[in-house]
Amino acid sequence: MKAGALAEALGLTLSGDSGADINALAPLDRAATGELSFVTDARHKAAMLGSRAGLLIVPESLAADCPVDHLVSPAPYVSYAKASWLLIPEDAAPPGIHPTAHIAPTAELGANVSIGAFVSVGEKARIGDESRIGDGCRIEVGVEVGAGSRLFANVVLGRRVVIGRECRLQPGVVIGGEGFGYAPSSQGWNAIHQTGGVMLGDRVHVGANTTIDAGAMDPTVVEDGVIIDNLIQLGHNVFIGENTAVASCTAIAGSTRIGKNCLIGGACSILGHITIADGVTITGTTFVSRSIEEKGTYGSGIPMQPSPEWRRTFAAITRLNELLRRVRRLEKAVANEGS
Repeated sequence: MKAGALAEALGLTLSGDSGADINALAPLDRAATGELSFVTDARHKAAMLGSRAGLLIVPESLAADCPVDHLVSPAPYVSYAKASWLLIPEDAAPPGIHPTAHIAPTAELGANVSIGAFVSVGEKARIGDESRIGDGCRIEVGVEVGAGSRLFANVVLGRRVVIGRECRLQPGVVIGGEGFGYAPSSQGWNAIHQTGGVMLGDRVHVGANTTIDAGAMDPTVVEDGVIIDNLIQLGHNVFIGENTAVASCTAIAGSTRIGKNCLIGGACSILGHITIADGVTITGTTFVSRSIEEKGTYGSGIPMQPSPEWRRTFAAITRLNELLRRVRRLEKAVANEGS
C-alpha cells in the first residue's frame, strides 16, 4: 500500500514520500524500509530517533524530531490499530454454504453469509448479512447473529442467544450454556431450568474458550463494545456495561453488575450479587468480595517477593490476629496509666 493512500484512509497528514510502499508492520526497534510502526509519547523518543522504519505514526509533539517519513496522529496507537487492518486485511471467506453444513429449513441466512464445514444451524435461527460462521460451529434453535459478525471455529451458541452486529467470537467460545443454578433438598441438588438466554451487544469481542452462561429468567447481558479475553467465565445473569474490558482467566459469579468503561485485570475472582461502578479499574489477581461504589483503581493481590521474604511475609500474616490483640492490650494499658 502506498504511504499516501494509507494517510488518506486514516485521515492523517503525511510528511514524506507519498509513493513509498508500506507492506508490513514491525516493532519500533526493528522496523525497516517498507514497514510501519508507531510512537505514542516522549518515553520512546530515543528509539524513534534511531528508527529506520519506512513510516512511523507519531504524535504532533514528536513530529519535528522524527527522522523518517511519518504520519501525525492525535492518537498514534489508535491510528496504528486501524492501519493494521488496512495493511494486512483479514482473509476473505467466499459467500456460500459448505456442502457438509446442515442448515435447518426454517433458518434465515442474510446476504453474502459464509458457512464453513460441519456447521449446524438450528430451526428459526437468523444469521445477518455478511456474517462468517467458521468450521464446526453449532447455532441452536432461534439464535440470532447480527450482520457482519464472525464466529471462528467450533463456537457454540445455545438457545435464546442473541449476538449483535460486528461481533467476533474466537475458537471454542460457548455462549448460552446452562447457568449454575441448583436448589438443594434432602434428595440432593435440583437443577433450575435456565431460560433467560444471553444478549451480546454490537462490536463485542470474546476470546478463545470463554464461556457465558444463560440467565435463569432474565438474560445475561454484555453491552456494546465490550472486549472479553480468553478463558473467562461469566455466570448467569451477569451484566457488563459498554466498553468494559476483561482480561484472561477472570471468573465473574452470577448476578454481578459491572459498569461501563471498566478495566478488569487477569485472573480476578469476582463474587456474585455485587455491583461495580462505572470507570473502575481492578488490578490482576484481585479478589472482589463486595460492591465497588466509586470510580477508581482497586487491587488485592500480593506482589511477588523472593521466596525467603515471602515466607516471612506469610508467617507475619498468620500472626496478624495475635498482633492485633497485643496492640489493643497495650493501648488499653496506656489509657489506664493516663487516667
